[in-house]
Amino acid sequence: MSVPPDSRYAKWKLVFKEYAVLVLSTSWFYLALGIGFFVLDALTGRYLSFPILFVLPVASAALYCSSRVSYALAILLPLGRFVILLVNSKNQQIGYQFANAPVRMAVLLLIAYLVSRTARQTKELKARVESMVMICAWSRTVKYEGEWISFEQYLLRRFKISTSHGISPAEAKRLFGDMANSENPAPDAQTLSSTQHDP
Repeated sequence: MSVPPDSRYAKWKLVFKEYAVLVLSTSWFYLALGIGFFVLDALTGRYLSFPILFVLPVASAALYCSSRVSYALAILLPLGRFVILLVNSKNQQIGYQFANAPVRMAVLLLIAYLVSRTARQTKELKARVESMVMICAWSRTVKYEGEWISFEQYLLRRFKISTSHGISPAEAKRLFGDMANSENPAPDAQTLSSTQHDP
């Protein structure tokens, strides 16, 4: 049986997405990315005064991986750049490079902090939105896992809570009038069916 081209595309898209999530959640990917940009910076060291490409691994690690990896990259990349320039320079720019290294670290640490804070707040907001329950205003059914089910079924499926039914005193008084005062016990099923059928 031949698989339609759209479903093959959807299958490969899903596989790629799962692989991308796996890769983007590992710290080794961001360390390798940081090393790659560090090597690129080392090759063009004299021509770029601020290694703007260092922002990419720092911000990406803060967004997709962890703030620790991001902070480590924010410190190690400018420090490595300083060591490379220190080894390659001819003593005329050591003071300049020594002053720039902490500034670069501070800027990258600030970016790492802001991006990781935004990522954390986004995750918290997403968890809040996902925990909200959508209830139909007309049928009072609940949307759960793409299906509209009764509230009782929702409690059972999501929280494993069984329910039973009763009647509140206010509704009993509204429906049954004087029969439902607080001294009398709640009407049983036979009494309810006989009162509902009487004209």
